[in-house]
Amino acid sequence: MTDKVKSRLARLRVNARKSIIIILVAAGITAVLALGLYQGITRSRDFVYRDHLDDTAVTIDGEKLTYRDVAFYVVYEENQVQTAALAYDQEKPWNYWDSHVNGVFIISEARRASIEMAIHDRILLRMAQEHGVALSTDEKQQMEDRITDFYEDLYDDQKENLPVSYDVLSRTIAGIAVSEKYQQILADENDDTFASYGYDGRAYEKLEKKHKVKISDSWNRIRMGRITLRNQPECSASKNTEYYRKTDK
Repeated sequence: MTDKVKSRLARLRVNARKSIIIILVAAGITAVLALGLYQGITRSRDFVYRDHLDDTAVTIDGEKLTYRDVAFYVVYEENQVQTAALAYDQEKPWNYWDSHVNGVFIISEARRASIEMAIHDRILLRMAQEHGVALSTDEKQQMEDRITDFYEDLYDDQKENLPVSYDVLSRTIAGIAVSEKYQQILADENDDTFASYGYDGRAYEKLEKKHKVKISDSWNRIRMGRITLRNQPECSASKNTEYYRKTDK
């Protein structure tokens, strides 16, 4: 074999190696892009709340709370924000949901607030149970009145689209009554205010740091404002005004 032929074969081997490397790099890039596209499509799919009731929404000190466990807070927060949304724009309340304050979108803040309230109440409820805190007869009656008021204040479309049963919601409200009682006990014992031990209060922030909390990544996929409500950006007022009517007491 002549030197010229050997040289040509060597160049072919080098070129072949380069081609293989290029193919492998291209394949790797394609795989990464495909994965990114798949994840993007997955994230963009509608998150149907009632289809995930048994999935974990948040874990607190090893205790898993499902989407069913925290459903009350979603319903409650949607109700509260919708009231403000209607005051902002009676015909198209979604305009409020889709707006932002101080750089934070209302829909994102509602999502954050609902899960933070759930975390707060569960931490305080467990503390209350550990200290033997229970409701008195009068407090139980107040709780029942509170449950009645909650259901009466729901919008018509919320009642039609509740992701869980009334029993589940009522049990959560009962737990909240106990956690709030303990919240007041903490405030009194520490010469502080009730608000300071609220879910966004200064004293509670220090208390929460003592607990290990992990919010599920899937939580950011829930569509606040459109879980129990029929808010649709493209809908006209004539078609939807009726959806935002509260039931008369």
